Amino acid sequence: MASQLLRHSLRAIARTTATKPLMARATTMSARSQLYSVPMITRPFSVAKPCLSAGEADSDLVHKLDEELSYEKENEETTQPAFIKEFLEANSFKLDDKAGHDEVTLTRTFGNETVSVLFSISDINNGETEGFLPEEDEVTEEDEVSFPVRASVTIEKNGKGAVTIDTVAQDGEMTVESVMYYKDGKLASDASAESDWQRRGLYIGPQFGELDEGLQSLFEKYLEERGVNAGLAAFLPDYVEYKEQKEYTQWLENVKGFVSA
Repeated sequence: MASQLLRHSLRAIARTTATKPLMARATTMSARSQLYSVPMITRPFSVAKPCLSAGEADSDLVHKLDEELSYEKENEETTQPAFIKEFLEANSFKLDDKAGHDEVTLTRTFGNETVSVLFSISDINNGETEGFLPEEDEVTEEDEVSFPVRASVTIEKNGKGAVTIDTVAQDGEMTVESVMYYKDGKLASDASAESDWQRRGLYIGPQFGELDEGLQSLFEKYLEERGVNAGLAAFLPDYVEYKEQKEYTQWLENVKGFVSA
């Protein structure tokens, strides 16, 4: 018991002894500060949340984006247009449309073949804008600007390769531009850098318009039997407009959220 009391006493003395020099130094520094009138420098403390978007135009841009978004949502279709369902059912195509992506694919089977139609909504910017355009309130169906939609049609047979036919849909007609054959069917659709490199060295075939007229007619009939026809030509521009509108509305939403964050 006595030894424990002795250890406690020694620890207390040690703490007191260790503290005195620090107190002495603090007293000395304080005295020197008063002697030489040196002002104490302090750093202001703030708990305010940092401003992440500090640009002067940010709030105005967000407001304008919100106005545009509200207008688009008021005029957008809340359900899928009937023309999409009607086309898919009548032509046995399946639609592959990923939100946020520029390209759309239609696929179907025909006998032992797989038919794919690849097109892009960027073609909506290809409308003819040169020359005189009537005022908005004077526009009629005849005055509406038509835009071409390029569609790459690939017909593949297992083990037999594939053909890719470049077409343009406009004014209810499918126009063929070229026909290319791939011995390796993978090259017709594979987007890898290796496949792209191999495609560059292949013969792409003649211009379609240079072929014998009878051969051209038979190629067009060949495509029609596989669903690449006037119905597809009418569908593509309508779907491009529909998807572009959806993507534009989502773009407004995304950019507004980013600027206001």
